[in-house]
Amino acid sequence: MKLSSRLKTILEMFEGQVAADVGSDHGKLIISLYQEGKITKGYAIENKKGPYSRLYSEIEKNNLLDKVIPMLSDGISELPKDVDSIVIAGMGGGLIIDIIQSHVENLKNVNYIYIDAHNSIPMVRRFICSLGFNIFKEEIVEENDIYYEIIGFKKDKVQSLDDLDYEFGPFLRKEKSNVFIRKHRNRIKEIEQILKLDNIPDKKHIELTKEKELLERIIG
Repeated sequence: MKLSSRLKTILEMFEGQVAADVGSDHGKLIISLYQEGKITKGYAIENKKGPYSRLYSEIEKNNLLDKVIPMLSDGISELPKDVDSIVIAGMGGGLIIDIIQSHVENLKNVNYIYIDAHNSIPMVRRFICSLGFNIFKEEIVEENDIYYEIIGFKKDKVQSLDDLDYEFGPFLRKEKSNVFIRKHRNRIKEIEQILKLDNIPDKKHIELTKEKELLERIIG
């Protein structure tokens, strides 16, 4: 099954035995996790009947209904007790936080959380770490001119992170991959173009200048 770069990245970093994929779409990731021997069992969760029907059909087509179980459910509200790892990919950061926060008590048996948030990434890092999870893996990928930060969290002892770790990722800013540098160089170029405009309020000019200087320090 052909996966996008971001889903393939989650597959490659994955640890855990029984996974739940929240907002599973067509089920490509959870099916691949089982087919690649990454998990022994999976749950594919969708909260609307249309997407759920398509998901069910895809799992049925792959003859995996007894191994990858489709669920019509809202987020992690009915998370099965045997789940030790969850994936929430392809959503905004605020929605991801809402999904987890609404039923945080259901994380009792969860040891791993994998996130692909399309915005508010620092907020997501800070929130999930506040629940007793540490960041143990991070990757940044570029797909169709969009940058995705894939983060793996593990239930573990307290991790010492600072504001820059939450903002840029403790592993990403240390490793400084070509994709990481390209993402932030592009942002610097955007800021430089904005700063050339004549009608920028002084406060905004100061904010953007500080952001540019920070990004230049981060990428080195």
